[in-house]
Amino acid sequence: MSTASVLGSREAGSLADASAAAGTFSLDAITPIRKAAIVLVSLEQSLASQLLANLDRAAVEAVTWEIARLERIDPAEQSAVLDEFLGLGLRRLCFVFDDLTRMNDHEIRDAVHHEEVATWALALAGAASPVRMKVLNALDPATAAALRSSLDNLGPFRLSDTEAAQAEITEHFRRLYDRGIIGLPDPRGREEMLV
Repeated sequence: MSTASVLGSREAGSLADASAAAGTFSLDAITPIRKAAIVLVSLEQSLASQLLANLDRAAVEAVTWEIARLERIDPAEQSAVLDEFLGLGLRRLCFVFDDLTRMNDHEIRDAVHHEEVATWALALAGAASPVRMKVLNALDPATAAALRSSLDNLGPFRLSDTEAAQAEITEHFRRLYDRGIIGLPDPRGREEMLV
């Protein structure tokens, strides 16, 4: 992180301080460095130390400087930051294969690669009908035809193999989410699906 970006984060931190004084919090006004500092001071020390150990030296310096600068954190600001942090993590952790029904067709299409058709076929073979229909309808015609053909020619399979294929695809979607390529649905409001 450059000195200019650290100075920029200091100035933006002042914006968050001004918002705190007003008693309202816009998460957009709170810098990522300040958010990281708030999260770290809100965690148990051992967990905070583990998180800091995964950062590069410049990021650790910037975050520790911001922690040192925190005098008092307004509970509303802390709550907003922690809600965002937990929401992002929970969204990733709670994502399951059946959540594909609540995703954008474009995101599903971008995540399916032709070389993965066999894995997708196995995963969909053990999935509920709405999940199968959602995925097949989201794909381009050629990929959907290849997937339908693989499904039709699948033959007997173990449930454990289907579950493993679903877990592999779910993890693939989580990695895409981590890289900012796709969004994942909110875990709240999930309905039970009948198979």
